[in-house]
Amino acid sequence: MKPTTSRNIVLAISLAALLAGCATKSDLETLQNQSYRDRQENRRTVQKLEEQLAQSQEQLRDEIQKSTSPVQAKQANTWAELESVRVQIAKMQEKLDTLTVKFNAMTNSASGGPNLVDVANDVQNIKTALQSQFGMNLDNGASGQHAEAAVEKSGKPAAKAEAAKPAAKEHEAVKTDTAEALFAKADQAFKARKYEEARQYYSEFATNFKKHPNTSAATYWVGECAYNLQDYGKAVLAYQEVIEKYPKSSKYKSAVLKQGMAFFKIGKDKAGRAVMQDLIERFPSSPEATSAKKFLKDHK
Repeated sequence: MKPTTSRNIVLAISLAALLAGCATKSDLETLQNQSYRDRQENRRTVQKLEEQLAQSQEQLRDEIQKSTSPVQAKQANTWAELESVRVQIAKMQEKLDTLTVKFNAMTNSASGGPNLVDVANDVQNIKTALQSQFGMNLDNGASGQHAEAAVEKSGKPAAKAEAAKPAAKEHEAVKTDTAEALFAKADQAFKARKYEEARQYYSEFATNFKKHPNTSAATYWVGECAYNLQDYGKAVLAYQEVIEKYPKSSKYKSAVLKQGMAFFKIGKDKAGRAVMQDLIERFPSSPEATSAKKFLKDHK
């Protein structure tokens, strides 16, 4: 028989005795003692139950934490993958823009006029054909024995080889004129706030004239066009290209500043703040650093 049942029987008997009017002092003391022990037992039971409940709640919190941690990690990995895909898409779109702009006329092409890029390509093709036929290096004059043999076979005077030098210079002049015309056209479109058109021209310039003094500036203005078009992801990439490839460019500090601002625009405040703080530490006296300080103060 359970202890609780025994206690209940004792209490029932004592209560019956009281009701019958035949309870003694000893019976009352027994009843009081039993009641006290029951209360103590109930307290211990309640305390034990409370401890078990607290333990169960702690275990439940641990299980919830363990179950959500993989989900959070998976979400973080998914976000990183999405960011990588966005970067790849931006690069592919940039290449597409470069290919598209090559179909646009530079000067008078809309009316069927000559395209300076095509003229430069034609000159290059003619030079290649002459090199193949006569064995001459038109960039550096006659190429030794090959040039002499070509003169002997053709019966032409050696002065013909020297004529290649002006042709090479003419090609370089055409190429330079083409670069300047393209950059000027891009600037004109940007000032007219035709940012998409300007971006295409700047992209073509940066692609076709990689060693030109204005290449870093053209890349920077690609970023500026994207920024004005609110295409902040591509703006970040363009500024990053300036930062990585042209650290000595006059546009370097501006690219760092604008990249930080673009990061804020896409919700990457932590990255933007880090970029601007680096600019302030490395170039504390520059106007760009002053602008960065003001920007960070306004975006606390």
